[in-house]
Amino acid sequence: MKKIVFPVLIFMMGFSCKEKKEKITETPKVETKIADSAQTIEPEEATEGEIRKEDTDYEAVNKKDFAKWKGEYHLDYLDYAGENDGTKLKAKLVLDGPEDGHFYLWCEKPNDTTKLVMQHVYGSFGKMNNENTAVKFLPEIIIEGENTGIDLDFFLYNKNNTFYIKSDMIPSEGGATKELPIQKIK
Repeated sequence: MKKIVFPVLIFMMGFSCKEKKEKITETPKVETKIADSAQTIEPEEATEGEIRKEDTDYEAVNKKDFAKWKGEYHLDYLDYAGENDGTKLKAKLVLDGPEDGHFYLWCEKPNDTTKLVMQHVYGSFGKMNNENTAVKFLPEIIIEGENTGIDLDFFLYNKNNTFYIKSDMIPSEGGATKELPIQKIK
């Protein structure tokens, strides 16, 4: 019986010691950048003719160049991201200096002045070009509201003494981000 059991044991051990092969797949890593309390989930895509810059790539705006941007701006716009019930999306910019800017954004229902979904972001400004026809708001701190994952920056343009704002926080019809006229009141 020993002669039969021993070869059977050796035979069974041969099956149990065979190498097990597993298929290993790697998942790509996704980086998340955090700057103060503003968090960027996906990188901003450059539009045609535009090169994507990081916030640290912008030259600071000096006080002399910032004088034309200083003031208060208002935007009253239809909330295209809402429920299409006439809700207005409102923005207010208070620009006191190149390192002192406030961006307020909220919604108001028709016939109601209650501010819904209020965002208040504090930041500074970077120069977009040498002609001083555009600046970029560089968000530093969310004072009020939540980080929704949408870029909190905006671009402010001056074309023939008419001011325009472009921000992912202010969607236009069809979800696109466009330059919208904004009124400078002070």
